[in-house]
Amino acid sequence: MHRLFLAVLFTLCASAASASYQSTRLVYTVSWGNILLAKSHLDYQFGEDDARISASVDSDGFIAFFSSFQSRANADLVLKDAGWTPKTLFMERVSGRKTLQSRVAWDDDSNVSTESRMPELDLGKVYPLTAQMRVNVLDPYSAVLRLIRHIETTSECNETYEIYDGRRRTRLHFKSLGTNDLTETRPGEFVGEALVCSLEFEPIGGHRIDSKWRSDDKDDDDRIKMFFGRPLQGQIVPVRVEVDSWIGTIVGRLDIRKMTIQ
Repeated sequence: MHRLFLAVLFTLCASAASASYQSTRLVYTVSWGNILLAKSHLDYQFGEDDARISASVDSDGFIAFFSSFQSRANADLVLKDAGWTPKTLFMERVSGRKTLQSRVAWDDDSNVSTESRMPELDLGKVYPLTAQMRVNVLDPYSAVLRLIRHIETTSECNETYEIYDGRRRTRLHFKSLGTNDLTETRPGEFVGEALVCSLEFEPIGGHRIDSKWRSDDKDDDDRIKMFFGRPLQGQIVPVRVEVDSWIGTIVGRLDIRKMTIQ
């Protein structure tokens, strides 16, 4: 079941930022019904034209006794005319006794210059990665920062981004689904109008060949929904994520009580 959590938490870890580039701390909880699954912390430190992002995800609640895991990520970005662009990305995932790590560095043209993985990809279980898949690609954090800027300027989220994280090559498709008035169902939950965007992951390389998350339904493009709102000081951030999975709906919620902006 840990793969289910990781699919949800990847969305969260790639999905929090301040469009006005103020240093921000965001905390999300992930639940399945009334069962708490995990918590995610994200810290964004912005300089004049660069940024440092630190993210962590930990299993929590009842489920931690049966399927504990931890995930860490650090990313360095630089601001250019085209928007936020990756410089380096480190990711680590620990599940039981298994540890996965990857490091990626980009050149000035958004091409992967160096990378390392531990362990290497098992090509019996995942699709291969080619050299062309590492050309003109973003990390997940740069992509969502660009998306939030797009939402700020257009009030919609119809965009596509080419993503590489050191182990997987993915195309992210965002599509506007309108707005929704969110009500409080948990303490600290965002209340108010939110822009609803669907998120479709198109696997390109490095993804598992046998995956319950890969849908054969071409019309199933709203299985993942992201809700963008303005909880504090008018800044747009993801306030909610919903994932319809093979076991039910997983929900990630921003805890406004723990959100801080410097």
